[in-house]
Amino acid sequence: AHHFDNGGSGRYVCDFAVGPELSPRSNVIVLPHLGASTDEAEENAAAMAADTTALYLQTGTIRDSVNFPTTTLPARLDTVQRVCVVNENRPGMLGEILSVFGNAGINIVQQINTSKGDVGYNVIDIERLSTFDDVHFKSWDALQFLLTSLDGVKSTRYIYGTPASAKHAGYAVNFKGQVYGIGSVGGGPTLPSFGELLDEA
Repeated sequence: AHHFDNGGSGRYVCDFAVGPELSPRSNVIVLPHLGASTDEAEENAAAMAADTTALYLQTGTIRDSVNFPTTTLPARLDTVQRVCVVNENRPGMLGEILSVFGNAGINIVQQINTSKGDVGYNVIDIERLSTFDDVHFKSWDALQFLLTSLDGVKSTRYIYGTPASAKHAGYAVNFKGQVYGIGSVGGGPTLPSFGELLDEA
Protein backbone atom coordinates (compact mmCIF):
# COMPACT_ATOMS: atom_id res chain seq x y z
CA ALA A 1 0.00 0.00 0.00
CA HIS A 2 2.83 2.43 0.85
CA HIS A 3 4.38 1.85 -2.58
CA PHE A 4 1.18 2.69 -4.44
CA ASP A 5 0.23 5.58 -2.13
CA ASN A 6 3.54 7.27 -2.94
CA GLY A 7 3.17 7.15 -6.72
CA GLY A 8 4.57 3.67 -7.29
CA SER A 9 3.50 1.90 -10.44
CA GLY A 10 3.05 -1.73 -11.42
CA ARG A 11 0.74 -4.48 -10.29
CA TYR A 12 0.64 -6.65 -7.17
CA VAL A 13 -0.45 -10.28 -7.65
CA CYS A 14 -0.71 -12.76 -4.77
CA ASP A 15 -2.48 -15.97 -3.78
CA PHE A 16 -3.27 -15.11 -0.16
CA ALA A 17 -5.69 -12.74 1.53
CA VAL A 18 -4.80 -9.04 1.64
CA GLY A 19 -6.17 -6.30 3.88
CA PRO A 20 -8.58 -3.48 2.96
CA GLU A 21 -5.67 -1.17 2.15
CA LEU A 22 -4.87 -3.29 -0.94
CA SER A 23 -7.96 -5.28 -1.94
CA PRO A 24 -10.01 -2.42 -3.52
CA ARG A 25 -7.19 -1.25 -5.81
CA SER A 26 -7.49 -1.98 -9.52
CA ASN A 27 -3.79 -2.85 -9.82
CA VAL A 28 -3.98 -5.53 -7.08
CA ILE A 29 -4.97 -9.02 -8.20
CA VAL A 30 -5.76 -11.55 -5.50
CA LEU A 31 -6.07 -15.20 -6.57
CA PRO A 32 -7.40 -18.06 -4.43
CA HIS A 33 -4.74 -20.38 -3.05
CA LEU A 34 -5.77 -23.65 -4.73
CA GLY A 35 -2.46 -25.41 -5.32
CA ALA A 36 -2.83 -27.90 -2.47
CA SER A 37 -6.49 -28.59 -3.26
CA THR A 38 -6.12 -30.04 -6.75
CA ASP A 39 -6.61 -33.77 -7.31
CA GLU A 40 -2.98 -34.09 -8.38
CA ALA A 41 -1.68 -32.32 -5.25
CA GLU A 42 -3.84 -34.44 -2.94
CA GLU A 43 -2.67 -37.65 -4.64
CA ASN A 44 0.96 -36.53 -4.35
CA ALA A 45 0.51 -35.64 -0.67
CA ALA A 46 -1.07 -39.02 0.06
CA ALA A 47 1.74 -40.85 -1.78
CA MET A 48 4.37 -38.83 0.08
CA ALA A 49 2.76 -39.64 3.44
CA ALA A 50 2.66 -43.35 2.58
CA ASP A 51 6.29 -43.35 1.36
CA THR A 52 7.46 -41.46 4.46
CA THR A 53 5.67 -43.87 6.79
CA ALA A 54 7.01 -46.94 4.97
CA LEU A 55 10.54 -45.54 5.05
CA TYR A 56 10.30 -44.99 8.80
CA LEU A 57 8.92 -48.48 9.45
CA GLN A 58 11.48 -50.23 7.21
CA THR A 59 14.60 -48.20 8.02
CA GLY A 60 13.96 -45.82 10.93
CA THR A 61 14.53 -42.82 8.64
CA ILE A 62 12.55 -39.70 9.54
CA ARG A 63 11.80 -36.94 7.04
CA ASP A 64 9.27 -34.12 6.76
CA SER A 65 8.24 -34.46 10.41
CA VAL A 66 6.84 -31.58 12.42
CA ASN A 67 8.00 -32.74 15.85
CA PHE A 68 10.82 -35.23 15.16
CA PRO A 69 14.30 -34.48 13.81
CA THR A 70 15.12 -35.29 10.20
CA THR A 71 17.24 -38.43 10.32
CA THR A 72 18.76 -39.93 7.18
CA LEU A 73 20.48 -43.22 7.75
CA PRO A 74 23.17 -45.19 5.96
CA ALA A 75 22.09 -48.53 4.54
CA ARG A 76 21.70 -51.34 7.05
CA LEU A 77 23.37 -54.69 6.45
CA ASP A 78 21.17 -57.80 6.66
CA THR A 79 23.42 -59.12 9.42
CA VAL A 80 22.74 -56.31 11.88
CA GLN A 81 19.80 -55.41 14.04
CA ARG A 82 18.69 -51.79 14.08
CA VAL A 83 17.55 -50.26 17.35
CA CYS A 84 15.56 -47.02 17.28
CA VAL A 85 15.40 -45.03 20.52
CA VAL A 86 13.28 -41.93 21.17
CA ASN A 87 14.43 -40.02 24.23
CA GLU A 88 14.45 -36.68 25.98
CA ASN A 89 16.99 -34.34 24.44
CA ARG A 90 19.21 -33.63 27.43
CA PRO A 91 22.89 -33.92 28.34
CA GLY A 92 24.13 -37.43 29.06
CA MET A 93 21.30 -39.35 27.36
CA LEU A 94 23.40 -40.61 24.45
CA GLY A 95 26.10 -41.83 26.83
CA GLU A 96 23.55 -43.69 28.96
CA ILE A 97 21.98 -45.33 25.91
CA LEU A 98 25.29 -46.43 24.39
CA SER A 99 26.55 -47.72 27.75
CA VAL A 100 23.74 -50.29 27.78
CA PHE A 101 25.26 -51.88 24.67
CA GLY A 102 28.83 -51.54 25.95
CA ASN A 103 28.01 -53.06 29.33
CA ALA A 104 26.20 -55.93 27.59
CA GLY A 105 29.26 -56.67 25.43
CA ILE A 106 27.57 -55.78 22.13
CA ASN A 107 29.46 -54.17 19.26
CA ILE A 108 27.86 -51.11 17.65
CA VAL A 109 28.33 -51.20 13.88
CA GLN A 110 27.01 -47.69 13.14
CA GLN A 111 24.96 -45.07 14.95
CA ILE A 112 23.29 -41.71 14.36
CA ASN A 113 21.94 -39.23 16.91
CA THR A 114 19.67 -36.29 16.00
CA SER A 115 17.46 -33.95 17.96
CA LYS A 116 14.71 -31.38 17.53
CA GLY A 117 13.60 -29.31 20.48
CA ASP A 118 12.99 -31.63 23.43
CA VAL A 119 13.09 -34.82 21.32
CA GLY A 120 16.22 -36.89 20.75
CA TYR A 121 16.26 -39.76 18.24
CA ASN A 122 18.96 -42.43 18.03
CA VAL A 123 19.32 -45.19 15.50
CA ILE A 124 21.90 -47.79 16.41
CA ASP A 125 22.97 -50.79 14.31
CA ILE A 126 24.31 -53.65 16.40
CA GLU A 127 25.66 -57.05 15.47
CA ARG A 128 22.83 -59.58 15.37
CA LEU A 129 23.77 -62.47 17.61
CA SER A 130 22.95 -66.10 16.98
CA THR A 131 23.45 -66.99 20.66
CA PHE A 132 23.65 -65.05 23.90
CA ASP A 133 26.61 -67.02 25.28
CA ASP A 134 29.16 -64.20 24.94
CA VAL A 135 27.05 -61.25 26.10
CA HIS A 136 25.65 -60.15 29.43
CA PHE A 137 21.92 -60.57 28.82
CA LYS A 138 19.70 -63.54 28.01
CA SER A 139 17.42 -62.26 25.21
CA TRP A 140 16.69 -59.32 22.92
CA ASP A 141 13.68 -58.56 25.12
CA ALA A 142 15.94 -58.29 28.16
CA LEU A 143 18.22 -55.83 26.36
CA GLN A 144 15.26 -53.77 25.20
CA PHE A 145 13.83 -53.73 28.70
CA LEU A 146 17.11 -52.26 30.00
CA LEU A 147 17.11 -49.60 27.27
CA THR A 148 13.47 -48.64 27.67
CA SER A 149 13.77 -48.49 31.45
CA LEU A 150 16.39 -45.72 31.30
CA ASP A 151 15.17 -42.44 32.74
CA GLY A 152 14.49 -40.16 29.77
CA VAL A 153 13.88 -42.90 27.18
CA LYS A 154 10.40 -42.63 25.67
CA SER A 155 10.28 -45.60 23.28
CA THR A 156 12.41 -48.24 21.59
CA ARG A 157 11.96 -50.56 18.64
CA TYR A 158 13.89 -53.18 16.68
CA ILE A 159 14.21 -53.50 12.88
CA TYR A 160 15.87 -56.56 11.36
CA GLY A 161 15.86 -58.77 8.27
CA THR A 162 16.51 -57.65 4.72
CA PRO A 163 15.73 -53.99 3.96
CA ALA A 164 13.11 -55.06 1.40
CA SER A 165 11.28 -57.24 3.94
CA ALA A 166 12.22 -55.55 7.19
CA LYS A 167 10.64 -57.04 10.27
CA HIS A 168 9.66 -55.06 13.32
CA ALA A 169 9.72 -56.41 16.82
CA GLY A 170 9.71 -55.26 20.37
CA TYR A 171 8.12 -51.83 20.11
CA ALA A 172 8.02 -50.59 23.68
CA VAL A 173 7.24 -47.36 25.50
CA ASN A 174 8.26 -45.97 28.86
CA PHE A 175 5.19 -44.32 30.36
CA LYS A 176 5.60 -42.78 33.81
CA GLY A 177 8.52 -45.10 34.55
CA GLN A 178 6.62 -48.27 33.56
CA VAL A 179 7.73 -50.21 30.46
CA TYR A 180 4.92 -51.40 28.19
CA GLY A 181 5.13 -53.54 25.09
CA ILE A 182 7.66 -56.24 25.95
CA GLY A 183 5.59 -59.35 26.49
CA SER A 184 8.24 -61.95 27.21
CA VAL A 185 10.34 -60.29 29.90
CA GLY A 186 9.11 -61.86 33.13
CA GLY A 187 5.58 -62.06 31.77
CA GLY A 188 5.50 -58.27 31.48
CA PRO A 189 2.42 -56.41 30.26
CA THR A 190 1.59 -56.12 26.60
CA LEU A 191 1.27 -52.67 25.11
CA PRO A 192 -2.10 -51.08 25.89
CA SER A 193 -3.62 -48.49 23.60
CA PHE A 194 -2.31 -44.98 23.99
CA GLY A 195 -5.83 -44.01 25.04
CA GLU A 196 -5.61 -46.41 27.97
CA LEU A 197 -2.22 -44.97 28.92
CA LEU A 198 -3.57 -41.42 28.83
CA ASP A 199 -6.55 -42.46 30.95
CA GLU A 200 -4.06 -43.39 33.66
CA ALA A 201 -2.48 -39.92 33.55
